[in-house]
Amino acid sequence: MEPILPFLTAGDPDLDRLGTHLAGLRALGVGTVEVGLPHSDPVADGPVLQAAAGRALAAGATPRRVLEALAGVPGPDVVLFTYFNPLLQLGADLIPLLAPTPVKSLLVVDLPPGEEPAWEAVLRRAGYPLVPLLAPTTGPDRARRLLEARPDPGAGPFAQRFAYVVARLGVTGAGGAVDLAPVAARLRELRALTDRPLAVGFGLDDPGSLEAVRALGATPVVGSALVAALHRGGDLAGFLEPRLP
Repeated sequence: MEPILPFLTAGDPDLDRLGTHLAGLRALGVGTVEVGLPHSDPVADGPVLQAAAGRALAAGATPRRVLEALAGVPGPDVVLFTYFNPLLQLGADLIPLLAPTPVKSLLVVDLPPGEEPAWEAVLRRAGYPLVPLLAPTTGPDRARRLLEARPDPGAGPFAQRFAYVVARLGVTGAGGAVDLAPVAARLRELRALTDRPLAVGFGLDDPGSLEAVRALGATPVVGSALVAALHRGGDLAGFLEPRLP
């Protein structure tokens, strides 16, 4: 289990900062990070990440440029958080662009697993599995099928084995207390189905809620609060250190 899974929007405020942030995460001992590809229609994102994507796009952070900026960058393993359309734009160039980067898997928010099996198979053979996304409304049969489609249980890093558990319905965004009682019940249900590592995201930000998720045996995801802090001029280490165990 990773102690935390941070999220960064690539290109906010500029692509030059991306390598610096990854180096900073590495220095903090963070093993895995989500990096968001900016998209013009981020339907799963709340106001903070929508604004970050808009700033990144205005600064020229196209999908191709983001992957080129990641090429050869040492740092944590990267989970590429994206929507399907930016990947379609890259077409046959996608895998060659991924190859020199630290990207280990993709979380494609608007692509339900199984909708594009041939495309998923190509990615999986190239070493880029899709991360299952489990909403509060995902039923047990569907959850079981999603969790069974995985690499060998003992193989690969956290980024290639974990499943993402959505803590609440709605869009991303910090602020307002997340009721962890249903999250705890959900994690117990999923633990009966899988030994995959589980990460919990959407709405988590304060150190207390992150520690509560860790106490449930899962990795907390912190995104909007971190992106907002960096936009205000905050320091990466200053934000994350109080939230690390």
